[in-house]
Amino acid sequence: MKKLSLEQIKEIELDLLVKFAAFCKEHKLRFYLAGGTLLGAVRHKGFIPWDDDIDVCMPRPDFEEFLRIFTTQEQNVKLLKRGIGQFDAPYAKLVRTDTLIKHQFIDIPIDRYMWIDILPVDGLPNDMNKVADIYRKCKRYQAIYARTNSVWGKGTALKRYIIKPIADLYGRKRCIDNIETLAAENPYESSEYVGVVTWGLYGVRERMLKTEFEKAVEVEFEGYQLPAFSCWDSYLHNLYGNYMELPPVEKRKTHDIDAYLVD
Repeated sequence: MKKLSLEQIKEIELDLLVKFAAFCKEHKLRFYLAGGTLLGAVRHKGFIPWDDDIDVCMPRPDFEEFLRIFTTQEQNVKLLKRGIGQFDAPYAKLVRTDTLIKHQFIDIPIDRYMWIDILPVDGLPNDMNKVADIYRKCKRYQAIYARTNSVWGKGTALKRYIIKPIADLYGRKRCIDNIETLAAENPYESSEYVGVVTWGLYGVRERMLKTEFEKAVEVEFEGYQLPAFSCWDSYLHNLYGNYMELPPVEKRKTHDIDAYLVD
């Protein structure tokens, strides 16, 4: 196996993104750059220099249709979704199976390949207190889910011998079922506001007006013109504050992974 540099990791992920975008365009499915990928497009016209992943999001109806119809003739490209093999998460991944990932602190069979994350966008209530309640509950289940994925024996004694066993007892499947139930409370089609619920990391700051979210604009990402939602500026401000200002060096984090190309 050959260890991949950060630049080689980015090349593989960009290739997955381009293939994903082409499929969505062919089948008239809506998607948008999201999270740090959108920030990278706006601030760097590509990857954040120290970043090592790609996030896209799709309206729930398009997400479900994509999961239903996606096919590819490339043997090394595979869609991972809940209910297929060992994959168990409330979102999807497009992966390259000729790569191998070794995480420092995470032990998940489904996270063994280079990937891009595909996140569903769901409806949210108008009442901000109810929005906050949804995200608060999701965060609790996400935390339990994350602990079930941690490497046994890593971290403090509290995490190794108390928190992880309790999380394992509660179960990954129960966490995901609860998250998806919360995401389904407000149907996308009839909601005025939307946001990434199942794996939203920023709570109420994820919320957007659906009319602004669904209006696409193009942004440059590594030489490609790709869709972003029209409210990208307020979204990035909500998530990152003064997003055009570079964070201090100590906060420029990657995912602590080693990636290899399989011979």
